[in-house]
Amino acid sequence: MGKKTKSVNKKADLKKKVEEPAEEVVEEVAEEIAEEKTDGAECKIIKVSVSTSVGCVRERNEDNFYADEFGMRLDEEEAFTGELELNCRRIFAVCDGMGGEEFGNEASEISAGVIEFYKDRIREAQPESLHSIVNAYSINANNEIWEMVRRKQGYQSGSTMAMAIVDEDNVNVFNIGDSRVYFYYYKEKKLKQITEDQTLAMKRLKEKIYTEEQAKNSPDCHRITNFLGIDEFGMGPEAVHTGTFPSDPMMILICSDGLTDMLCDEEIADILSERMENHADALVDRALENGGVDNVTCVVVSF
Repeated sequence: MGKKTKSVNKKADLKKKVEEPAEEVVEEVAEEIAEEKTDGAECKIIKVSVSTSVGCVRERNEDNFYADEFGMRLDEEEAFTGELELNCRRIFAVCDGMGGEEFGNEASEISAGVIEFYKDRIREAQPESLHSIVNAYSINANNEIWEMVRRKQGYQSGSTMAMAIVDEDNVNVFNIGDSRVYFYYYKEKKLKQITEDQTLAMKRLKEKIYTEEQAKNSPDCHRITNFLGIDEFGMGPEAVHTGTFPSDPMMILICSDGLTDMLCDEEIADILSERMENHADALVDRALENGGVDNVTCVVVSF
């Protein structure tokens, strides 16, 4: 099944108005364009590219994403690009339903959907309150997943979450599980992993039971120690706040492990360094070429 590709144009409604002949509409459009130009001079523009695929082996896509005004996944295979003004905080995330548990598709859909419910609170939060708002989101998403499991009379379900909250000056990064956030710096041509996997392999690496090579190749690298849906008693997992970073000229990559299991860091960096319309789609396509053993989802935000 081919990915559905679309390009999102924020000015589509404005163009429709221009086509209308009414004089008052023309005046209204002129005012809007002048206002837009004034605002545009004050706001950064970011480019967003998104792609998700079921992969070459799985029967269904249990990944989901949240791309601010562009929303969440609607189809099994999807790819699009668009632009957003940084006139407020913008929220981007990837959620990976746990394939080893029941209802992974529903769990990731809940995880992405609850972000929409918290969008305004995240946008309006004071910097010192942002982590607590994201933790409130994680508790709510955790509880919604458990409620879904109870309705379906299941045993357990869960989802990861990797999130970047972007404004004109800063990028705040949060994660739960093993979905990742990377930064690619244009000037240095360098890819840097920002999040740390919450897995049994990483735990044993920190305890010096595993070497880095052993941790990377161990089955424990897919045994997640923290996820949305982990707690049936309403407390929920805490989202790790990796840090607040300056909005330097760079790309932000948020992805599920379906990408990082198929591509090494050098391959990811090579693709991000190229000029193209949809970097997310190029990354997903390379993962499929390399075997695509899992669902693959990428969100790329370019400054």
